Amino acid sequence: MSAERPAILFDLDGTLLDTPGAIAGTLHRVLAETGHADVPDERVRATVGRPLTAVFADLTGSPEDSAQVAEAVALFRELFRRTVVPQAAALVFPGIPELLRTLRRSGYRTAVVTSKILPSAMELLEPAALVDQFDAIVCHGMTERGKPHPDLALLAAERIGTPAHLCTVVGDAVDDMRMAAGAGMRAIGVTYGVASARQLTASGAVQVVETVADLARGLGQEPPRPTVPAPRAAPVPLP
Repeated sequence: MSAERPAILFDLDGTLLDTPGAIAGTLHRVLAETGHADVPDERVRATVGRPLTAVFADLTGSPEDSAQVAEAVALFRELFRRTVVPQAAALVFPGIPELLRTLRRSGYRTAVVTSKILPSAMELLEPAALVDQFDAIVCHGMTERGKPHPDLALLAAERIGTPAHLCTVVGDAVDDMRMAAGAGMRAIGVTYGVASARQLTASGAVQVVETVADLARGLGQEPPRPTVPAPRAAPVPLP
C-alpha cells in the first residue's frame, strides 16, 4: 500500500524560494568580475534554474570543463553563500511551509528535485526550515543527466517509493515541465518564478497557476494564507 502513495516533486529556486532575482544578480556580478559585463540581462535571466557549469559555458562561450567556467562557478557559490543564503528563511514563498505540511498530513510523499548540487540545496533548505518536509532531496550530479532529462525525477520517484504515474512535478521553469513529460509525470507550472504561462504550457504543463494558493487548489488542498503572490526579493546589486 505505501508504494502506491502519490507524490509531489518540487523544484527549488523560483518554486519554493524566491531566489531567481538574487541568482540573476549574482550571475551579473560574476560576469562583471570575469570580464563579461556586457551580457544582456534578458539572456542572463533566461539561464536561471540551469546547472551553473552550463550557465557559465553559455554566457561566456567557454567549454564546460574549462578553468574559466570552474573559476566562475566557484566565485558564484562564494558570493551566493555570503549574500543570499543568510536571507534564506525570508525568501521562502509565503504559504509554502503550510502547503508542505498539509500535503504530508494528507498522505502525500514529497521531494525536492533541483539543478543545484546537494550542498548548495541544503544551505538554502536548512535555514529555511524546509528539510524535514521532504522524503528525498534529489540534486544535480546524482544522475548522469540533469534537467530537462527525466533522470532526476525518476530517481526521486524511486527513492520515495512512488510510481512515476502517481508523481506530480511542480516547477517554474521550462526544464521542469520537460523533465516531467519525459518521466511520464503530471506537471504543474507556477508563474511566480521564471517562466511565463505560455512557456510552461508549451513545455508540457497540464496546469499553470499564479499563486501558492492556486497551487494548493490544483493539488486538491485547502489554500494556505496568504493567497496573493509573494513579494519579490531584491536582486543582488551589481558592483
